[in-house]
Parts: sequence; C-alpha cells; structure tokens
Amino acid sequence: ADGVMCVSLRLLLLLADPPSPSRAPPTLPLGLVAAVGPAQIGSLVGSPLLAPARRRQLLLLAATLLRRQWRVVSTRPQELLVLLRLLHRGLSSPADPPSFRTCLAALAEVQPRLAAQPSPAGAAADATPEALHLELLLLALAARLDPLHASLHDETTECLHAAALADAARPPSPPASSEAAPPPLLLQLLQRRLLDEPALGAGEKQILYDAFAAADSSDLPSFRRNLARLCHDLTFFRARALFEHSAVF
Repeated sequence: ADGVMCVSLRLLLLLADPPSPSRAPPTLPLGLVAAVGPAQIGSLVGSPLLAPARRRQLLLLAATLLRRQWRVVSTRPQELLVLLRLLHRGLSSPADPPSFRTCLAALAEVQPRLAAQPSPAGAAADATPEALHLELLLLALAARLDPLHASLHDETTECLHAAALADAARPPSPPASSEAAPPPLLLQLLQRRLLDEPALGAGEKQILYDAFAAADSSDLPSFRRNLARLCHDLTFFRARALFEHSAVF
C-alpha cells in the first residue's frame, strides 16, 4: 500500500507542476485540485498511519498545488481549506525542517492572495481562509521565537515581515462599532502567542508586547533585530520562571 501511495503522490506532483504547462489538458488542474478534497487525499490529513516519507510527499503536493495551481484552487473552497490544513500540519512540526520549509515557502508565496480570498458562504469563523492564514502565521512566529529552531529563523522572519508589510498596505476597514481598531497583524499574533506562555506573568507579557510594539520594524533589518530581541527577552523570562518554580521545590 505504501508503494502504491508513493507512486501516486509522485504522479500527482508531476502533474501539479508539469514541465510544459501549455501542453497540459485544460481540465487537468481542476481534476488535480479535486483529488485533494476532504473525501480523497484530504482524508489523510493528520493520519497517524502515514509514513514520514509519504507525509513529506503529501505536504509537498499541497505546497505545489497552492503555488502552481492557485487560479483553480482559489475557486474550490473545500479543497483550499484541505490544502491550508496540510500546510498547518507541516508548520506545526519545525522539528522536521524540510517539511516546515516546504510549507513556509508556499505560505510566503500565496499569502498576498490568501489575505484577499473571500470566505465561503456559511463557513465557520475558524474555517475561513483568513482565519487559517492567521493560524499559519502564528505557527511561523512560534518557530521564530523558539531558540531550538534557529536554523529556521531567517526564513520565518522574512515570511512574517512580508505579512506585516501586506497588512500595513491594506486599506483600513470601516469601523463596525465604537470599538477601537484592532492592532496591526504582528501585534495580534504576538498577543495570541503570549497566551501560550502560562509560566510568564501578566507584567512580563506586557513588557514583551510593549517593547515590540514601540520598536520600528518598517524595514527587514530592523524587523529582524526586533524579533531577535523579543526572542532573547522571552527566553530570559522563560528561564527565570523555570528557576523560580524549581526553587520553590
């Protein structure tokens, strides 16, 4: 069964990015994208029975379809969500750098289109392209702030900076009520990331947030320095919390 899946995924990869796209049948992209539907290849998302090599092939297929067949993918809401969930699987595993990089490169390329992708009618709030885009960026930020994944820091920094620039370039939405406008994208992500730091106190989280918010991150070198400082300070607070906890016992 594994051999059949290996050959099938290789064939799909070849069809997803053919050497001569102009000679491919016009219906080929639609058939390829349909093959990743929830009842087809999409049913493998998160399967514990998937061998590591097949998992990497599946993630590469998802990334390739998003990058090379976006024109069709963008018109198929269910298949698009399956592909984004596959990227989520890859970005959830920075301990597998090849798969992480594959998925991060796809995210970096399609995120300007993804940010403008309309939500399908009736979709749950957490199952829209916009919501999944934020989840993917949150995983990229988590990897960037983890010293154990230093080999991925350059790529994640560039992807996050591109997302921040795209967010800053978007026209502001008209206020729906008297509520204050939400903070910029990266600050929203940082707020959510700090929620996953239970060892840190509210004061420490506020220090980290305020320092990053006050820094000028308009260009990539500045953004890189500010993220490095944030990572350093977060690591310090984590270590101090661990020391204080162990001292109690």
